[in-house]
Amino acid sequence: METPCARRRYVRTKNIWQLYWQRAALKWHRYDPLPKSARLGVLVTEIDKDPFCCFFG
Repeated sequence: METPCARRRYVRTKNIWQLYWQRAALKWHRYDPLPKSARLGVLVTEIDKDPFCCFFG
């Protein structure tokens, strides 16, 4: 079974991507260190780096 570790949401009216992470209670929370970016690649890089161990533990 796979569990999503990150959620990216595009806000068309603001032309930005928002980043969320899932806590142990299975609720999604805004990723405060980098909550939004105009470039999706920036968020993907942050997920890959996972400096605060929010996405991969």
